[in-house]
Amino acid sequence: MRVALSLGYVGLVVLANWLASAYLVGVPFTSYVAPGGVFAIGAILVMRDWLQALYGLRWTLALVPVAGAVSWAVGTAAGWTALQRIALASVAAFVVSETIEAAIFTPLRRRSLTAGVALSATVGNAIDSALFLWLAFGSLAFLRGQIIGKGEMIALGVALTALRRRAWQPAST
Repeated sequence: MRVALSLGYVGLVVLANWLASAYLVGVPFTSYVAPGGVFAIGAILVMRDWLQALYGLRWTLALVPVAGAVSWAVGTAAGWTALQRIALASVAAFVVSETIEAAIFTPLRRRSLTAGVALSATVGNAIDSALFLWLAFGSLAFLRGQIIGKGEMIALGVALTALRRRAWQPAST
C-alpha cells in the first residue's frame, strides 16, 4: 500500500505541473482564475500529511524531491517544460512548501491530526502559491485564485481527515 500511495502522490505532482503548464481555470464560487494545477496541488498538500501520518516523516521528506525530480523528467521528456522558468519555479516552490509543511505538521499531528492537516496545508498553500507565481511569472497576479482554489481542495481534505478520524474512533459504551 505504501508504494501505491506514494506513486499516486508522485503522479498527482506530475499531473499538477502538466495542468499548470497547459491551462488556466476558473476557481469555483469566485471570479478568479489560476493555473490549471491549482486543485491538484491543493490535494497534494493534504496527501503529503496523510502519507506522513501513515509512513513517517523520513518517507515523506524523501518523497518530496523524488516527486519534483520525476515531474521535471516527465515534463522534459514530454516537452511540457518548454518554458524552463515555469518548470523550475514549480519544483522549487514544491520542495520549499512541502518541507515547511512537514515541519509544521509533525508536532501538530500528535495533538490533532485534523488540525495538523488544516494548519500545515494552509501554510504550505500560501508559500507554494506565492513562491511559484513569483519565480514563474515575476508577478503575484494569480495569487488570490491560487490560494482560494488550493484552499477549496484543502478544505475537502480536512473534512475527509475529520470524517476518517471519527470513523476509526471506538464506540462509547
